[in-house]
Amino acid sequence: MKKSFYCIILVGIVRMSLTMLYAQSVNLLKNLDQKSIHIAAHRGAHLTYPENSIAAIEEAIRLGTSVVELDVRATKDGVLVLMHDNTLNRTTNGSGEVSKHTYAEIQKMRLRGPAEGEMSNLSVPTLQEALRVCKGKIIVDLDFKEERKGFVAKTYDLIAQEGMEDQVLFFLYDYKDMPGIYKLNTKITLFPRARSMKELNAILQMKMTSIIHLDESFTDTERLNSLRQQGVYFWMNSLEDDDEKASLEGVKVYRSFLEKYPYVRIVQTDYPGLWTDAIIVHSETDPTGE
Repeated sequence: MKKSFYCIILVGIVRMSLTMLYAQSVNLLKNLDQKSIHIAAHRGAHLTYPENSIAAIEEAIRLGTSVVELDVRATKDGVLVLMHDNTLNRTTNGSGEVSKHTYAEIQKMRLRGPAEGEMSNLSVPTLQEALRVCKGKIIVDLDFKEERKGFVAKTYDLIAQEGMEDQVLFFLYDYKDMPGIYKLNTKITLFPRARSMKELNAILQMKMTSIIHLDESFTDTERLNSLRQQGVYFWMNSLEDDDEKASLEGVKVYRSFLEKYPYVRIVQTDYPGLWTDAIIVHSETDPTGE
C-alpha cells in the first residue's frame, strides 16, 4: 500500500514538472493527454463541405476529430474571417483580394463546394462565429494568413473575449516570432513549425510551448520518442501523398504512417473520417495505444 502511494506521488511530481516546463494552457494539455493520437481536420471536413465553412467545422466535430485547422484573414474594414487564399476567386463566387472588400460585400458572396467548385448556399464565416461553434467541442488550430500583422493582436483579443484561450493553437511559420506574440497573451498556446533539429531545440529552449509541427525530414526517432515521453506533442501532416494513397488503399496506409512516425501525437489530414477508422484499428491491434 505504501509503495503504491509513493508511486502515485512520483507520477504526480513528474507530470507537474512537465506541465511547468512550458508556459501554455494546462487545460489544453489535459485535453490532449486523453488520447494517444489526435486527428486534425484540415480546413474542416472540406472534402464534404466548403473549406473553412461552418458546415465543414460541424462535420469535423461530428466525426470526433480533436482539432480543426482554420485559416484567418481580415476584410478591408477589419473583420476577421475564415479564408485560406488572399483572393476570393477560388473559394467563392466573388473575385479580388479579401483585404480590398468590406465584410458586408463578402457576406453577399457564396462559398464554392468541394466537388468541382459548384456553388453552395453558405457564406464566408467570421472567426467569431467559428470560435462559438467550436467552444467546448473541438480544439482550434488557427493558421494566421493575414499579411497585416497588426491583426494578430485583434485575433488574440477575440480569442480571449470568446473564452477560448484553452482551446486554441496559434500556428507560427517562423518560431522566432514566438517571444513577441507570446507577450500578447501567455494563456494562448503557441504552435510553431520546426524545420530541423536545430530549430526544434531552439523552440524547446524557449519553454513557451510543447506542441510543435514537424515534417518527414526528421529522422532521429530515438530522440523524438524520448521527447514525446517527456510531454512534447509532435504534429505531422498526412496531406497529399499519404492521404491520397489511403483514399485508394484504405486504413493500412495510416497504420504504416503511425509505425513510421511513432513519436507523432497529432496528425493533420484531408480525410478525418478515414483516419478515425485507422485509429480504431490501431487501438484494437495495440491496446496500450502506443
